[in-house]
Amino acid sequence: MANTDNNLTDIAAEIRHETDNAYLLFDGRTEIKKGDTIKSEIRQWVPKSQVENNKDGTFTMPEWLAKEKGFI
Repeated sequence: MANTDNNLTDIAAEIRHETDNAYLLFDGRTEIKKGDTIKSEIRQWVPKSQVENNKDGTFTMPEWLAKEKGFI
């Protein structure tokens, strides 16, 4: 079922990779993966159809998507 929450939110992030249909975003979060000793970036794919790149290091997206991806 599609989410009908129309509230928008801005998040600060950097594009790590881009395809025709999506951005791979990094918002500064890191984690230490099992078996590793150094931190790794937590990156999330988001669909361009749901996200506006504000070209200033921020991205506007539906609040439900930002929550689902762990940005907020």
